[in-house]
Amino acid sequence: MRKKIFFLVIIIIFILLASQQKIFVLTEVGGKYEIVTSARAEKNLPLEINFTHSVQKTPVIEELEFDGEKFILIRTKYKSHGVGLPFMESDGEFREEDGYFIMDNMNRPIENLSLRTGVGTNLTIKLDSEEIKLYEKYPAGTLIDFKVSSNLKMFFDKIFGRNF
Repeated sequence: MRKKIFFLVIIIIFILLASQQKIFVLTEVGGKYEIVTSARAEKNLPLEINFTHSVQKTPVIEELEFDGEKFILIRTKYKSHGVGLPFMESDGEFREEDGYFIMDNMNRPIENLSLRTGVGTNLTIKLDSEEIKLYEKYPAGTLIDFKVSSNLKMFFDKIFGRNF
């Protein structure tokens, strides 16, 4: 009887740990998805995306936070104005600081976050203080997806296919 209870407790602990929500950073390599990194899906979890703008050739830093369901773009910092960079009053609060233009308090929800590595863009992410230089690990054009899931669901996804 004790062995059965012990075994049941172990199974319950495993299921609880495996079902905790995490943020997975994924990419496809050779037709199979690969986990680049992961972090616990905690409210206010920071994500920083750094890249070199493809037109201006200057650094851009985007700061996001996880709200429990999706990422929210909080702030964008950049060195020069240009295509695709926020500048309107409706985008947030604009200021200049330490040589950067900063658009703060953007509070822009991002339902599905996907990135692509590019030629000369030096795409880097920092998730929960772990910095990953994606441009060094993956060739230009590689799709990087952010997915909220559990270890258990990811396990079943891997066994039965990505969209299980």
